[in-house]
Amino acid sequence: MIRVKIQKEPTKTIIKASGHAEYSVKGSDIVCASFSTLLTHTVNNCTNVAVNDENGTLTAVFANSERIENKTLLNAFESTVNQLVEQYGQYITVL
Repeated sequence: MIRVKIQKEPTKTIIKASGHAEYSVKGSDIVCASFSTLLTHTVNNCTNVAVNDENGTLTAVFANSERIENKTLLNAFESTVNQLVEQYGQYITVL
């Protein structure tokens, strides 16, 4: 199961993600591919992001989460993750 934690603070947002969806075999897991694409898109298109991938947990710290561009992308990330949870809740969860 993919576990996602979104921690919002006044000037920054922290996203932590770990685990594997295990919806299907490697290379055809649509839940994993969807989440990975969504997270990569968000990290690559926001400004002032620090990423650490350690022990199977990816941590992304968005230092300027109040900037309108970052806020828009982070809101879209959260909304889309929640949609994934609604459709594939046994494979992905928000903590």
